[in-house]
Amino acid sequence: MKQLKIWNTPINSFLKKTCLWTSAALAMIFTASCTTHTETRLTVWTNCAEFAPYAELFNNMHDTKKILPIYKKNPANELSLSRADFPDVIIASNLRTNKTARQFRPIDTIFDRKSIAPTIFYPQLLEAGNIQHVQYLLPVSFNLPAVIFSKKNSEFIENDYMLSLDQIRTIGAAFNMQQQNGMYSRIGFAPLASDEFLYFAVKAKGAKFRESKTAFTWNEKALASAILFLQNWTNEANGSSLIEQDFIYKYLFTSNYKQVTSDRTLFTYITSNQLFQLSTEQTTFIDYRWIYENDKIPIEDSFVMLGIPRRSKHPNAAYDFIHWFLNADTQQAILEYNATQNLDTNFFGIAGGFSSIKSVNEHILPLHNIQLLTNTPPTDMLAISENLPANWDSMKEQIVLPFLKDKITSTSETLVDALDVRIDEWTKQNYN
Repeated sequence: MKQLKIWNTPINSFLKKTCLWTSAALAMIFTASCTTHTETRLTVWTNCAEFAPYAELFNNMHDTKKILPIYKKNPANELSLSRADFPDVIIASNLRTNKTARQFRPIDTIFDRKSIAPTIFYPQLLEAGNIQHVQYLLPVSFNLPAVIFSKKNSEFIENDYMLSLDQIRTIGAAFNMQQQNGMYSRIGFAPLASDEFLYFAVKAKGAKFRESKTAFTWNEKALASAILFLQNWTNEANGSSLIEQDFIYKYLFTSNYKQVTSDRTLFTYITSNQLFQLSTEQTTFIDYRWIYENDKIPIEDSFVMLGIPRRSKHPNAAYDFIHWFLNADTQQAILEYNATQNLDTNFFGIAGGFSSIKSVNEHILPLHNIQLLTNTPPTDMLAISENLPANWDSMKEQIVLPFLKDKITSTSETLVDALDVRIDEWTKQNYN
């Protein structure tokens, strides 16, 4: 008997990184399994903490193949390193880069198996893994932008499924309540309360951040227009950026849920994975709407895909695993299996988001998240971002978000460093 090690990081380090598993749950995952000479061990790199119970379920169901999941914060970055221990499968975000075709095997033949047809996927998501008519990556999961609001304020919202940025601005302004001293006791929506909302808004307005040879590039005209839109929103609807920031400091320091149920604000920005991890008691008192712009809902950059690296040692067995995983019946079993585990944190969906398989979201997920019974993702409106650098999460956090905040709160006297200046400085700090 040989113990099957799940993560290659120390347990304490893994717990700090994911904050998801109790000691009891970890003990269930680290179960012993017999090793025979016919057993194939598939190594899977992933940055999805939710994947550990999937591996346990697969291993319980298969005798001659076993999954060895290894947590990697950024698997795409590590593929570029010279190493001997390449994985057989990668399931992660940020796999769509300009190097994808060189790093992954073509995976088109997966569709030769009758149970996996291209039509099971959202077409936009599937197309994102296609390079020059060759499929290198398959979609796994995605998340959507949304606003939540208290059900007791439902009379302010006429639309049943989604809201545009202009609608959120107009409805939010109608909710505002200003005192005699010019300060606000209620602000319907405060863009500056969420850096992630600022990023979403400029992306939805066509900023088109995308990978370049040096770092990343963007649509300068669309970005400037989006920043002006947000500046006008803050100044015209909410008084000024200073008034809005003061309101945020006083009243919006709590969780998204408490912000809207306190009646201090009407809307707060949230993503689907955050929304559907709220407790049943919390979701009883709130409702949500997807956010769209120009008839499109841009999905989150955390879009998860999978692929088989070119240096995989067991590509045929990897195909068998993918065949098992990208199946509606399997994903139903995964959701049911997760529901039976005694975990501290609720998991949402598949790999932390909506499944890439349409039927799972339309017929299976609503059984586990009843809020989805009336508002599932609209297929025709999903929009995929451009290819982004493998280290985009760091670039966005350290370059883009501070830039947006500085620009939107700046005055005519304020000097704000341009994006290209910030990129140069970030590059010096990280590569010298």
